[in-house]
Amino acid sequence: MAPVLATVAVAFAVAPTPATASTGLNANPFAPTASNGSSSITFADGRVLTSSAGEKINYASWSPDGSRAAFVNQEGAILTLRHDDPDDVHKAVWPETDTQRRDPQWIRRTDELVWAAKPLGRPWRLEHTLNLNGIETDAITPDDGWNYTNPDSDNAGTIVAQRQQSDGSGKPTGVPAIGVVTSQRFEEIATNASNPTISPDGRWVAFVRDGHLWNINLYSGLENRVTPDGASYDNPHFAPGGDFAMANQRVEGSASPSVVRVYAVGGMQDKVYPLDGLSGVPAYQPQLRDRTVRVAGQDRFGTAVAASQSHWGKYDDPADVRPRAGAVVLSRSDTYADALGGSALAAAKKGPLLLTPPTALQPQTADEIRRVLPAGGTVYLLGSEGALSNTVRTAVEGLGFTVVRLAGADRFATSIAIANAIDPTPEQVLVATGMNFPDALAAGAAAGSRSRPGTDTSAVVVLTNDDKLPSGTRTYLDARAAGGSQLIAVGKQAATAIDPYLTINFAGQDRFETAHAVNVHFFGRGGTVGLATGMNWPDALAGGALMATLNGPLMLTVGTQDTLHPKAKEYADLLSGAVDTAVVFGSAGVVSEPQPVELGSWISGPMGSSMATNGTYLK
Repeated sequence: MAPVLATVAVAFAVAPTPATASTGLNANPFAPTASNGSSSITFADGRVLTSSAGEKINYASWSPDGSRAAFVNQEGAILTLRHDDPDDVHKAVWPETDTQRRDPQWIRRTDELVWAAKPLGRPWRLEHTLNLNGIETDAITPDDGWNYTNPDSDNAGTIVAQRQQSDGSGKPTGVPAIGVVTSQRFEEIATNASNPTISPDGRWVAFVRDGHLWNINLYSGLENRVTPDGASYDNPHFAPGGDFAMANQRVEGSASPSVVRVYAVGGMQDKVYPLDGLSGVPAYQPQLRDRTVRVAGQDRFGTAVAASQSHWGKYDDPADVRPRAGAVVLSRSDTYADALGGSALAAAKKGPLLLTPPTALQPQTADEIRRVLPAGGTVYLLGSEGALSNTVRTAVEGLGFTVVRLAGADRFATSIAIANAIDPTPEQVLVATGMNFPDALAAGAAAGSRSRPGTDTSAVVVLTNDDKLPSGTRTYLDARAAGGSQLIAVGKQAATAIDPYLTINFAGQDRFETAHAVNVHFFGRGGTVGLATGMNWPDALAGGALMATLNGPLMLTVGTQDTLHPKAKEYADLLSGAVDTAVVFGSAGVVSEPQPVELGSWISGPMGSSMATNGTYLK
C-alpha cells in the first residue's frame, strides 16, 4: 500500500501536554470515562457525573480542555454538560423529527462539533454545527448514497470516519473502509476497517478489523495489529497523550463488554490493561490548563500599549516571534466620539490602536509607535484637528512616519471616513449610536474580526445620533443597501434609526445583553475571549482592536463589582469547551481582582486556569 500522505493531505499539530502527563502505560494522566445511555457519565476513579435533568447520555465525548462533555440525549438532541455541575446543560443541536444522531466529537479547540446523523430512509452522513446555537448545521460528507459514520478529529481539525455501502433503505452493508473527510470528499486510508480514532497529533489512526484493534501510520501507510487473541474489541478512543487508547473488550461468554486500555501506536501487542468500573462507550476527559491574562498599564495609555505589546512584535528584531504591524491607529484619549470605528480599522490595517491627548503626542505612545513600525510606516489619526491637533500630527511625522487623517465634519461623518478606509463596499455595515460607547465598541470588535487581513469578508461601523439618522449616514446607508451590503443594527437606538432598511437587529435590554447578542452571532470559534468594563471606554477601545485581530469577542462587565456580569458569565460558560485564553483589559481598579479569577474558572476544565499579567504573547 502506498504511503497515505501521498494522497491525503493531513495537517499535524502536537497535542498540548497536561502538567501531570506521563507516557508510561501504567500512568493515567487523563480521566477515563464511559457513557452507556443512562443519565450519568462514569469515571474510572469511581466518580459519577449525573445530569440533574435526567437526560440520557449516549456517546459522550469531551472538549479539548475537559470542561464540557457533548452527548446525544433520548430525543436525538446534542447537548453539552459541564464537568463539575450537573445542572449546567446547554443544547448544542436541536432534535429533528425522524433523525438519529450518534458519536458527537469536538473539532479542534472550537465550539464546532461533528457527528453522524441518519434521516429516515436515507444513509448516515456526517454533519457539523457552525456554532453552539442549536440551529445552524450542515452536512460535510458527499451525498453519494454511501453511509458515513463514527467520526473523530485530531488537534488540527482533521476528521476521520467510516464509509460503507447502503442496502437501499439507508442501512450500512458490505465491507467498511475508513478515511479522511475533507470538503465533501472521502479519501480512503484502509479497507475492511471500521470505527476509526485519530491520534491528537494526526500521525496514527486506530481502527477495528475482524474484531481486533489495528493502527495505520499516516506517514508510511504501515498497518499493525495491536490486540492479542482471545477477545474482540470495538469503540477505540485515543488518549490525549497520543500513545494509547481505550476500547471495549468482549471476552467470549461474558455478559457485556468491559473497558480496557491498549497501546495504540507502533506494532506492540499484548499491552491490554482493564479499567474496572467502566461500562459503555469509552472517552478520555483531557486535563489541559487554560490561561487568564490581565492586560493592563498604569493608565489608559499604558493599557493600550500593553495590549499592543501582547501581540505585535518589534519591527526590527528577528528574534521576536510576534507578528509585525502594518500600521498604527491613533485616537484621542479624552473622549470616544471620533474613535468608535477605530477598533475595526486597526484590525483591518493589521496594527494596534493607541491613545494620546488631543494636543500632544503621549511619550509612551510615541515609544510604542517606534517599536512596532519602521520609518515611513502609516499612522492613522482619527478625527479632525479638534480631535487630534496638528501638533500631534507634526510630532508623528517628526518621528519619520506617514500620517493619514480620517475625519469628517462630526463624529458621524468621521465614522464614514473610517469605514471607507476599511472598505468602500463592505459586505456588512454595523450601525450603532455614536452618542454612547458600549454598543459601538462591541460592534467594532465584531466588524474588525470580519475585516482582518486574510479573511474573505469585510465589515465596518457607522454611527447614528441615538434613534435619529444623520443625513450623511442616511446617504451612506442608501448607497450600501443598494450595493448589496448587509445592514446590522447594534442596540435599540440604532435599530430605531435604521428601521426603514432591511436589517438584522441585535438589541438587548442593556449594553451587556446587546454585546452578548453580537458575540453569539459573530464569534464562537473559540480560542480567546476578551473582557472589559462596560462603564468606560478607553480600555475597551484598545482591547476591542486586539480582540478583533485575534478573532475573539469582547465581553462587557461592571468592572467595579466583585463578580462577572451574568451575560459575560453565560458566554464564557457556553464557549468554555472551545476557549483556552481569557484576556482582561485594565488594572484591578478598572476590572476588580475577583473577576479574572471567576472568568478563568468558567472557561476551564478540571485543571483550572493559570493567571498572568502582561508579558504573554496572545495569538
